[in-house]
Amino acid sequence: MTEGLPRDQLLPGFLTWTSLALLTCLVLITVLAIASLRVVPEGERLVISRLGGPATVRGPGRMLVVPGIDRWVRVPRKWDPLDIWLEAPTRDGVLLRLKAVALISVFDPARYALRPVPEAAAISVIVEGHLRRHVAERRLNELGDLIPGRTPPLTADLDDAVGEWGLKITLLEIVRADVPLVGLHRWLTGDTPVPPT
Repeated sequence: MTEGLPRDQLLPGFLTWTSLALLTCLVLITVLAIASLRVVPEGERLVISRLGGPATVRGPGRMLVVPGIDRWVRVPRKWDPLDIWLEAPTRDGVLLRLKAVALISVFDPARYALRPVPEAAAISVIVEGHLRRHVAERRLNELGDLIPGRTPPLTADLDDAVGEWGLKITLLEIVRADVPLVGLHRWLTGDTPVPPT
């Protein structure tokens, strides 16, 4: 019954085999274009590596990536602030209780994306260790740089410590520094044992 009909007229209605193939190609191209579009907001960057080549950093704005060819990672420019609580003895044996806030940003998105970045708790431990060392190397009356609201001169050392992950400490601020009354009294009266240096 259909032997005399041309091949283009085998489908009912207005569709023909040629128009169905064109429509399928158009749908596939549209789906591929939508899957390739990435919108990168101001606070992020997109690190793209094409076929295992060197990583390029793009953004903010609209970016095209090719699924299956490009490998991409979204990188935040800033981390949430880290709250750090610690107790540290000074060189003359007075115990300080400190609360610090650290702001961390990503200065090298490619390095951040290509290396396994530690959790915020690990970075917090690094900052805490540097603060503890800073306090332990000084006497109580030498710790004027730890006055709340001032940034201690530690950020250069910390940048070296976290720089391998592409991170940078943009702010380290002591927001609270307490000296227990017993320790302060012993320090004022000179009863505090001085550890050997």
